[in-house]
Amino acid sequence: MMIIKKRKSIVELGRLAIEKDGFLSLYDGLSAQLMRQMTYMALRFHLYETGKRYVDEYNFLHKVGVACVAGITAGCVGIPMELVNTRMHVDRVLAEEKRRNYRHVFHGLYSVIRDEGWTSLYKGGTFSCARAALLTIGQNAVYDQAKMNYMSHLELKDDSKILHVISSLTAALLCGPLCQPIEIMKTLSMTTRAPDGDKTEKLLSYMLRFGPRGLFRGVVPNLMRMVPNTICTFVLFEQFRLYFGYYDDVPRGD
Repeated sequence: MMIIKKRKSIVELGRLAIEKDGFLSLYDGLSAQLMRQMTYMALRFHLYETGKRYVDEYNFLHKVGVACVAGITAGCVGIPMELVNTRMHVDRVLAEEKRRNYRHVFHGLYSVIRDEGWTSLYKGGTFSCARAALLTIGQNAVYDQAKMNYMSHLELKDDSKILHVISSLTAALLCGPLCQPIEIMKTLSMTTRAPDGDKTEKLLSYMLRFGPRGLFRGVVPNLMRMVPNTICTFVLFEQFRLYFGYYDDVPRGD
């Protein structure tokens, strides 16, 4: 929905994809997505959880600062997988002669290096890192702040699954619209074949051809993905935390 020129709903796009390429086409880019999650997302969570122990846990701006650093650092690591993942997702809406036809993440990485040079693995990297920073703020920092507020006002305990669900739901609903404009710019930058495709003014001009709402095209399917993803991620994260705990930086005395 982010790059197509005609107005189509998510239902129409899903139906066309299934009719043309089969049901499994809905899972294009799965290998790249899994590789990205195992590297970028794991690092993003680890850096944020480590960094927030050195700031004031009651100061939201401190957590935002930690989230920015964690997101940008992890984003730099995940750019190549993000590039392949993005291109595999949009391949189905392109004309046959414009498709890249990556078979899986490793074939995609190899094809980019072979056809475009290894520096092209980092095409759109600025937008990818900016998105990673906003995503970490919108998910991790907002989740922690929402959790703290709900515990205070609703008198929920730290190990309450209801607390984890509503806190992660709050984070997802705020994170989706927050990240959508930069998500579109990242997608356009990574998928265009033009050498000047990552110029901000050109991308903004392309997005705004639909008016101000062009900045948020695709926000509904993005939320449909982000809400269950965020809830599952944090509920599982909290369960692991409760059962296995954290490593202590300094051994405690008896």
